Amino acid sequence: MSLDFFLVMSNLISLFALIAVGYIAIRSGILTQNASACFTSLLMKITLPCTIFISLVSREYDSAFINDSIIIFIAGLIVFPAMMYIARYIAKLLGVASTYRGVWAFSCAFTNSGFMGFPICLALFGSEGLALSVVLNIAFNMTVYTVGAIEISRDNPNHDAEKISMKSIIFSEINAATLISIIFYLGRIPVPQFIASPITYLSGITTPISMIIIGMALARERGIELFTNRDAWLSTFIRLIVYPAVFCLLLRFMPLGSNPLIGAVLIIVIAMPGASVTAVLCEMYHGNIDFAAKVMFLQNLLCILTIPLVCMILP
Repeated sequence: MSLDFFLVMSNLISLFALIAVGYIAIRSGILTQNASACFTSLLMKITLPCTIFISLVSREYDSAFINDSIIIFIAGLIVFPAMMYIARYIAKLLGVASTYRGVWAFSCAFTNSGFMGFPICLALFGSEGLALSVVLNIAFNMTVYTVGAIEISRDNPNHDAEKISMKSIIFSEINAATLISIIFYLGRIPVPQFIASPITYLSGITTPISMIIIGMALARERGIELFTNRDAWLSTFIRLIVYPAVFCLLLRFMPLGSNPLIGAVLIIVIAMPGASVTAVLCEMYHGNIDFAAKVMFLQNLLCILTIPLVCMILP
């Protein structure tokens, strides 16, 4: 399922233009760094839950979609932890510094499936692609805040995995929106127009807000040291090139059903740069946040070149 190169580039350029808006807004002083927290809160607690809800409830009931959702969900539960444990082994082989080996493995394994994955899947594959990426993100959330958080905490000599709050993971606005939307979809419960309309309007601003937030985050990074860390480049190479290429090959042998969109969404999400929550988890569990910033900068900068290439080799 290869995609037209110019179509992919056109969609990506539009999205990355929004990243530039966030970057310029911070650099020019139009917005302060504190604005990022407000934008993120708006995105995570309001607009992204609206996007998740409306992407499912607006679909006509289809038993085939339910089967596809189960397949991509199970695939996510396998793929994300597998990438992390493989990355941990690779880190030892490559001699990655022990002070940030956990963050290194995490940044190789977990992708920006929400902030960037959702809008790109929507742009490339339409509403069905977005709906499948939402289901895949459930598996992402179940693994990133458990085995992923534990991996980051390994960089702290005094780490204690028991401090990870499962309550905050389970009872989040995004998970609530996912659960409610599944109930509405499976129960075939109609949503009144006066409720659906404002939710749709709020959903429409998720993509620009998510891209602007990424641009605001990039604006915080500066200096030549962002480009001189060998381990950051290695992580970027594995995250953006090695893993997507390997899974494009494995996709031919993976039992993902008859819908080619399942594999396409899975690969596109795998091709995204590192998870936007990397720095947040470093703050929470005393990971190496300086290294995380370098990796996030490189991966977000270079993915505009690698994502179109990955789209071209989709089986």
